Amino acid sequence: MIGKPCLLPLLIEKYQALIRRLTEDLLIGGQVVSDYNNRMTGFRGEEQVMNFHLEPISDLNYRIYHDLRFLHGNYYFQIDILILCAYFALVLEVKNWAKDWHFEKVLHQTMIDKDGKLERVKNPIFQARLQAFKLREWLKLHNFTGLPIKYLFVNSNENTNIIIGDDNKYKWNVCNSEYLLERIDQISNDFKIEFYDEKELRKINKLLLTNHTPENPNLLQKYNLTRKDIRSGVHCPKCNFLPLQYHAGTWKCPKCRTKSKTAFIDTLNDYFYTISPTITNAEARSFLQIPSPKITHHLLNSADLASTGKFKFKIYHK
Repeated sequence: MIGKPCLLPLLIEKYQALIRRLTEDLLIGGQVVSDYNNRMTGFRGEEQVMNFHLEPISDLNYRIYHDLRFLHGNYYFQIDILILCAYFALVLEVKNWAKDWHFEKVLHQTMIDKDGKLERVKNPIFQARLQAFKLREWLKLHNFTGLPIKYLFVNSNENTNIIIGDDNKYKWNVCNSEYLLERIDQISNDFKIEFYDEKELRKINKLLLTNHTPENPNLLQKYNLTRKDIRSGVHCPKCNFLPLQYHAGTWKCPKCRTKSKTAFIDTLNDYFYTISPTITNAEARSFLQIPSPKITHHLLNSADLASTGKFKFKIYHK
């Protein structure tokens, strides 16, 4: 079963909102777009593994989780994909890089091809091993011990090669995504002792989902931006042009002629993602470019937002 489906992470949604709202001169040659593209490339690789390569076993006795992040000590650790069953757990570190991977035997360094030259990068096998170790320790803190936890680096890019020697002891901890089910079968054949029954697995499932904490940084601080850098106005749900023209409850795009009565909801989300998790009527009027407090009040109430306070002190929350 799918314990946690593959959905667009909050951080990527925040990047999309930020990119929509920044002027072109702040985007060209900047780090924001580069970081966003890297995040999207990684997500697409994980999405392919989840929705295609793991789909055949999603109805079997496996619980499959995408993008888990837990606090351990003073720091968070993140797992791309976790596969859990009564016999073992398997941590997957997924990479979707368009560069060949070279794994050395002696120092266990990892190289990628970059413009015809080998460049050292973090060893994704060791990254997977570290996440498996942290998961084991985290589960111990919650009184779940004994379950074997294996780990794999999974290359999800079909145009990328893995170069690792037969004498490298970590060769069984790496595979291409199309070979993943075979590796899971091989691992499952090594474990015949049932460590947890269904009741205990349900407890672990609840523990994982309850303690998952999405990555949620303040992107304005991260890139040294201010509120003044964020463009206001309702954006087009089709072409992202802003600001749309508002008349009689409908927004119209002057660029592609799209009409929408609900485009303001996505714009409110952009505000929550880029500026603040709360908004007042006055702030909404400014950001939506609606001069009427009454119309803005109606829009905010129709957006199904949580709220605190009353009248002019009312604050809306995402």
